[in-house]
Amino acid sequence: MEHDGTTFQSLTQKQMTALPYLLRPGTLAVQARKAGIGRTTLYRWLQDDNFRTALDQLRKDAVEIAEAQLQAISYEASAVIHEALYDEDRNVRLRAAETALKHAFNVRYGQSLERRVDLLVDALDLGKEAP
Repeated sequence: MEHDGTTFQSLTQKQMTALPYLLRPGTLAVQARKAGIGRTTLYRWLQDDNFRTALDQLRKDAVEIAEAQLQAISYEASAVIHEALYDEDRNVRLRAAETALKHAFNVRYGQSLERRVDLLVDALDLGKEAP
């Protein structure tokens, strides 16, 4: 979430005020209206490299914050699933087991993909070094 701020410094106050509205759900027309600007103005701003860079940085920051929040609650979520595995209701136990297995598989699959991507990048790097 670190950035030097120069991109943001080059924006007008109206542009800075509008940026958070562009992170919200909805069409550009809805976002523009909620930000108090015209749709045409927003489209023009989106063609500006500095505005676009600032928006991209803000989106990246928002994703990093969301990821940190999810990581922070993952322990509690896994404890709830663990507790549900021992519920009296067979259907609750089954759902907990399915959830746990699904997430374990997804983690394993993600790790596998990451390893394969790393191997591909290494292979590409070796190809660049070859005479």
